[in-house]
Amino acid sequence: MGLSPYDKKRYKESKRRRRQALLQSETGYIVPYRQSKKPLIIIICVAVALCVAVSAVLIACNAFRKPADNTESREKAELTQEELLRVVNRMHPLEEDFVPPLDEAGGVEVHEAIADDLRSMLEKADEKGIALKVTDGYVSFAEQKNRYEKNLAQFKANPKYTPVRAQAAAQRIVPQSGCSEAQTGLLVSFDVSDSRVKSFVERECIKYGFILRYPEGKDELTHIQPNESVYRYVGADNAAKMRSFDMCLEEYSEYLKRE
Repeated sequence: MGLSPYDKKRYKESKRRRRQALLQSETGYIVPYRQSKKPLIIIICVAVALCVAVSAVLIACNAFRKPADNTESREKAELTQEELLRVVNRMHPLEEDFVPPLDEAGGVEVHEAIADDLRSMLEKADEKGIALKVTDGYVSFAEQKNRYEKNLAQFKANPKYTPVRAQAAAQRIVPQSGCSEAQTGLLVSFDVSDSRVKSFVERECIKYGFILRYPEGKDELTHIQPNESVYRYVGADNAAKMRSFDMCLEEYSEYLKRE
């Protein structure tokens, strides 16, 4: 038997009140039945919009945030031809405030522009089972001064040397502060006491941009006594040409000026 019009009305009213009570408990708003769905939809839309906005802000902040280590974001310096072939000595000293951009390679500091090539050379030696070790790299002004003065003191202590002769002899081994290419970060020393290591360095060095800086028979030009362990970075192209022409850095620099 069907409901009377009065019963139907009471049933609908009861159903409306239950829905309104449920909506009030979920949203905290008291609204008429016919508008009960709109605030909930609005709240959901606002919440979604806020989430999207916050996500966009976080992404933007991460995109423009600077790395903690500025050296990672800075491009490594590239050497010009003039810098690669710069001769440093008493006639051509470095500026007193000169400090090259540095990086670590082989356990020493070197000019950052040569670090990758030096690492590649060390890796190649390791692949061949050769224990190539770098014994010296960049030297600061203060350290160069200390090295020179210590070397000079040894000559002065020898009664065979007058003060003038002691100074001249000392400078042929350890240049004065500001007059050493070690201060450019382009000069490195290898331990070549092992014959296999020495042979590898002599044979492979130019592939990685290095040349023997103070070879035999060139000391009248370099003003430094021959040293088989000291190598200078000049770039692979220059290194290959210098070996082909049998030129030291001083000769090669003058050659290019004439050309």
